[in-house]
Amino acid sequence: MLPYADQLRTGVFFLQGLGAGAEQFRVLQHYLTGKLFPDFGDEVHLKAAVEWLARAQDVCGGEGVSNVFFLKTGWGVAYPETSGYILATFLAYSDHSGDKSYVDRAIQIGDWEIAIQAPNGGVLSSIELPQTRVFNTGQVILGWCVLYERTGEDKYLQAAKRAGDYLLNEQEADGTWCRDTYCGARTYHARVDWALLRLAQLSGDMRYAAVAQKNLQWVLQQQHQNGWFAQCGFNNDLPVMHVIVYTLRGLLECAKMNISAVNGLNIMPAVIKGADALCKALQSQPVAGIRGMVPTAFDENWKSAANDSCLTGNAQLACLFYRLAHCTENNLYRDVADTVMSATKRTQLVETTLLPLKGAIAGTYPLSHGYVPNGYPNWAAKFFADALLMKINYDLELKLHA
Repeated sequence: MLPYADQLRTGVFFLQGLGAGAEQFRVLQHYLTGKLFPDFGDEVHLKAAVEWLARAQDVCGGEGVSNVFFLKTGWGVAYPETSGYILATFLAYSDHSGDKSYVDRAIQIGDWEIAIQAPNGGVLSSIELPQTRVFNTGQVILGWCVLYERTGEDKYLQAAKRAGDYLLNEQEADGTWCRDTYCGARTYHARVDWALLRLAQLSGDMRYAAVAQKNLQWVLQQQHQNGWFAQCGFNNDLPVMHVIVYTLRGLLECAKMNISAVNGLNIMPAVIKGADALCKALQSQPVAGIRGMVPTAFDENWKSAANDSCLTGNAQLACLFYRLAHCTENNLYRDVADTVMSATKRTQLVETTLLPLKGAIAGTYPLSHGYVPNGYPNWAAKFFADALLMKINYDLELKLHA
């Protein structure tokens, strides 16, 4: 059983936000007891997640995607950062399902991102705040690059180049980004490097690769001998799985880009070192005794005192390990990814009339405490859908570019 105070808070928020009724009480009972939902198969769970993302876009007028559904306050505003990489998921799902409406949705997001791009080329932290952010900018560059490749429309490449110039101008002498960041220089900016290398490939402008190279050198210097990364977490907190995997996935994709500016950095051994340490740690410390339910955070010795699991990070971890299994031909990574997805799928509510929850992925298991408690962030559903696309299409070695 969960702590009474957590149960009470979740119960009050749930009933305030979704009302009282037989279905509400059925679902709430699962959340208050930590009980998992049924597994309906990969295709069913994938469709539910993508349809939830579509609903999250529709509540924002069909442009960007609502950042989160909170039990207490309902739907949030459209979020530039994650909308930018959700569009890549929409395109991949369209290819998989044959539903071309998701191409239209991706284009709507890409055009909206251009419309709200800041004069300095950066991407806003929020549509409600004028502050630009380095990490957000990198994620939207990834989306614009995918759209440029898909449509051939130059406006997406030009927007990405303006954003790349902003990142170039904001970089410090040591290769980090400290201004326009959430909490200073961080290793998860490796995903920004991934975006810059993609932009360099598509534009032919190797200045962007040079910017990525400088930051990647700094990121690699933060890795301990046991694979753990310093300067990875938010502020002074231990790094949660969400940012640990942001770091490792960013490094992996940079390593696989085959660009001369970074080929000599010896990135793959760092990725393998971190991934192997994660494999060992997560299998020995499952949350609530559930195989594949990964602790939210780890300390510098890969130990965790967490009794909750960051579901976003779990889905990201599965994506990372499916990619690594292909890159290394090590099926251990695939087996771990399958185990993580088996647990994560059973946190998704598929059969319900409660549309704000149908297909959503919560921030945390249990719902009441941890990463984004009592909320369903759009980035959780995005990475969950990505992982299922990779799993279902494993033999095709599906690569998602955002």
